Amino acid sequence: MNSNANLMDTVDNAMEPVRDSARTAARAGSQEFRNLIADVEELIKRVAHVNDADLARARVKLENWLTAAKTALHNGTERVKTTARQAADTTDQYVHTNPWSAVGIAAAAGAAIAVLLSTRIQR
Repeated sequence: MNSNANLMDTVDNAMEPVRDSARTAARAGSQEFRNLIADVEELIKRVAHVNDADLARARVKLENWLTAAKTALHNGTERVKTTARQAADTTDQYVHTNPWSAVGIAAAAGAAIAVLLSTRIQR
């Protein structure tokens, strides 16, 4: 059983860079979207004093879009968190139930990635 525990630790350690990369990518995309929202909010504030009717309609549309965008960002973030949590739990359960199958799958995935990288390097 100790070898299974060591194997599980090895698998967990090997997956950590993948988890970190996924977190970093998610943060970068989310930050870009937040920056866009902040820029649009700033634009709305700058033109708030202008009394042009067309501009007022555009401002209302932008404010509605901002509300919808913020809601979508929040809902999307929550969906991603929930899905990631479920995937991690399912994977964890599978690996603990079938450690050698998990090692085989990881080895096959590693081999496939190595083949893809080697063909890309040769080009």
